[in-house]
Amino acid sequence: MNKIYLSLFLALLISAQATVSWAQDNVGEPMTDYVLEAATSAATVSPEAAEQVPVTRANNIINLTQNPLLSTDLTQPQERDENAEMLTLFDSRLVTELGTFNFMAYWVQEAVRMGIPVNTIFLILLTPLLTLIVSFTRVVIGLPTLDMLVPIALAFALVAVGITVGLLVLAAILVASYVSKVSLSRLRIMFYPKRSLSMLFLAMAVFAALTIGVLFEFERILSVSIFPILILMLLGDMIVSVQLHKSAQETFLITGTTIAIGLAGYFAATSTAVQNLIILYPEIVLLVIPANILVGRYFGLRALEMLRFNKVEVE
Repeated sequence: MNKIYLSLFLALLISAQATVSWAQDNVGEPMTDYVLEAATSAATVSPEAAEQVPVTRANNIINLTQNPLLSTDLTQPQERDENAEMLTLFDSRLVTELGTFNFMAYWVQEAVRMGIPVNTIFLILLTPLLTLIVSFTRVVIGLPTLDMLVPIALAFALVAVGITVGLLVLAAILVASYVSKVSLSRLRIMFYPKRSLSMLFLAMAVFAALTIGVLFEFERILSVSIFPILILMLLGDMIVSVQLHKSAQETFLITGTTIAIGLAGYFAATSTAVQNLIILYPEIVLLVIPANILVGRYFGLRALEMLRFNKVEVE
């Protein structure tokens, strides 16, 4: 019990320090020589990108709505010159010395200076926040999902292929999963051969969706990798598996919740404000410690149960 309260205290303390740092950064401090050197290096590597991020000695107020340095496809690692340009963003909160309450920011900034792609760091740190949404949805709200990581994998797959192509492929997968369920439900064979046959429906549907996308000149399709497509097909396979065991209403609820969380994760991952906030203030991720403990200690009625039993009169 003491360890739990100690972890809560440390997480809240570090997060509070991040908030104080944010307030101090908005007052404005002169840029250090180190960041000036990094900004000069970035401008040498890519002048066009450096011009998009103006560097000012008199004011380093954070603009959470502008960040041209993160690439369009966050699932693809950045080049080293793009990573160098990212150092100019750290002027908003430069951490050059390791401290008790800034170790997360120091860790992130040093990792970027060593060459680890910023996109990769951001998606790794975003994952615990998305899992918190999943646990809150299941425990407090009472909505089921397809496992813990499936909604997060769906979100990252949508980031990789783009929301238009992703929704097109996802719609094809949902139709194919329903068709495969209707076609295979009465087929008297073992469970795994049924799932194997369902992959034929899913593969044909995805192929058809990509073909339709090319006909409508969705240029993003021409550069889509197989791995996000496989993730989307994995989602379809799990939907078919659920359909073979549960009713249509339960399947619709589970699938709908999973897709909703996946879309929420997509918008969070592509939000410039969220990107800058997590990269500059990674201590925020530690808030999942007290939040998950609070969710884990919630033993009351779920939100859906409250709505279900709202009309029950106690005599």
